[in-house]
Amino acid sequence: MRLLLTGLKYFLFIGLCLSPMTFISCSDDENGGGIELGNYLNGTYAPGNEKNLLSATIDGETVSGDASVTFRTGDFKTGSMTLDNVFEGYPSIEIDNLPLTEVTEDGYTRLAFSGNKTVDDAFGFSYSGYIVYGNLYIEITTTH
Repeated sequence: MRLLLTGLKYFLFIGLCLSPMTFISCSDDENGGGIELGNYLNGTYAPGNEKNLLSATIDGETVSGDASVTFRTGDFKTGSMTLDNVFEGYPSIEIDNLPLTEVTEDGYTRLAFSGNKTVDDAFGFSYSGYIVYGNLYIEITTTH
């Protein structure tokens, strides 16, 4: 019995000595940093998509179910969006250097954006909206 207790004490002692090393060496990625929040926002948003829902209107009318917007940011200060099948006659429109502003309200932080886009001599639009985890909201007003 005495041998069993000595062995048990030795086992517990070794376990206690090694456990802090286990916690110290844990990391979320290979570089020792945390998970990049931008990965949660970057993606393709579409109406009816439960993971990345797009809520968009053009001149007050809801966009078609075929529309999608791909959103990308790396630093939460600027981003880009690709609007696919949002406008009839324009299958894909890219918005680069999109200024993003962090807005905190009721404990939630969202990235807000707004601007104007001239596509060609016959068509342009203004837009404003915001993105939060899993949802992209955008209101578009045509200007031409």
